[in-house]
Amino acid sequence: MKVHLIRASGYPLEDFNNVLNLLRKHRGSIEFVPSEPIVLPDSERFKTYDTEWEFEKKEQPPLAKLSTDNNKLANYNISFPHKEKVHTWRQLFGICKDFRKNKNIAKEDHVMLLTNESNEHNWFGSYDESLKNYFIQTNNWSYYFGNDLDSRFPIAYEVAAWILRSMMFRSQVETLNALHKEPRGCMMDFCVKKPQIILKMRTGDLCQDCMNILTNRDVNRVQARELFTIMDGIRGNLLFRQRSILLMENSRLEVRGLSKRVYLTDLGDLEINLNPKERALFLLYLNHPEGIMRSHLVDHKVELRTYYAMFSQQASNQLIDEAISRLTDVTDNNMNEVMARIRAKFRQCVGSQQFEDYSIMATPEGTHKIRLNRELVKFIQ
Repeated sequence: MKVHLIRASGYPLEDFNNVLNLLRKHRGSIEFVPSEPIVLPDSERFKTYDTEWEFEKKEQPPLAKLSTDNNKLANYNISFPHKEKVHTWRQLFGICKDFRKNKNIAKEDHVMLLTNESNEHNWFGSYDESLKNYFIQTNNWSYYFGNDLDSRFPIAYEVAAWILRSMMFRSQVETLNALHKEPRGCMMDFCVKKPQIILKMRTGDLCQDCMNILTNRDVNRVQARELFTIMDGIRGNLLFRQRSILLMENSRLEVRGLSKRVYLTDLGDLEINLNPKERALFLLYLNHPEGIMRSHLVDHKVELRTYYAMFSQQASNQLIDEAISRLTDVTDNNMNEVMARIRAKFRQCVGSQQFEDYSIMATPEGTHKIRLNRELVKFIQ
């Protein structure tokens, strides 16, 4: 099975690659194929949400009638009334169909559009009547779950779940009529209140009724198993992240290959995308658990330059030397700027309560150091 993932140009490449890595973590017979970015056509449709309940509510598409619940949920990030541009489902599926035609995609392949653009019915994702063309919405996740939930998890979950639904049902209408009106912690919960999706992710499973539907279908068992494995992995990583905050348990960190890229293996193999200068400084401090005083950084200039020269795209040795001289000059603020960027990237990935364990932080003794337990650190060639 091939699943072509289309990245809309508004969806950041770094986030897209993190979702792709999560889906590819357990490789098997399902191949996830990334596409070149595309620009969505402009939409003239706007939608105004007068209340937070309206914004958090999934609408009923005209294909089926589902019950709704009018409970109101808390809002933290968006003021109301809130107006945003939306695309119709027909527009979003049309992009998938055009992609198929332009790229000569096989009829049996799946095509998924990952987009930051909102949609007319306010769904996280859906598929068309062919059950082969999909959209997955990638924005607004922090509104529902706060900044401490990595958006990779729900997006990857939606990718796997919609493929599994395409194996369970024969049409859109059949799919919609099978949705659960009341949440069960099942993949087929409708989640009219959109934050309820977290319950489905924590279970990563089907209820017995839905399992019976899947069992009675002539589906590829190997592929179904792979999709459950992806969902189980998302569940496990989500629970690790939540428990790590309570237990103050850190993820293992791996530095891989000649390019020394940095990954947090217990958080879905999440890559910390450090630029060459950030990576060079991070590796220097990772290699010196005792810490280094700011004024003594110049004493490690050779080691720092060696790292930077490995990663940098600078065209000459002179430019490399100038960059390292700025970084080690106590009268220049460049080191503080680089450290601040490193902290910001770890904060985004592990949350505000734990980012300091992975970052280069000042100590009462006057040094800077990375306090992560080095037993959690592994270098892989």
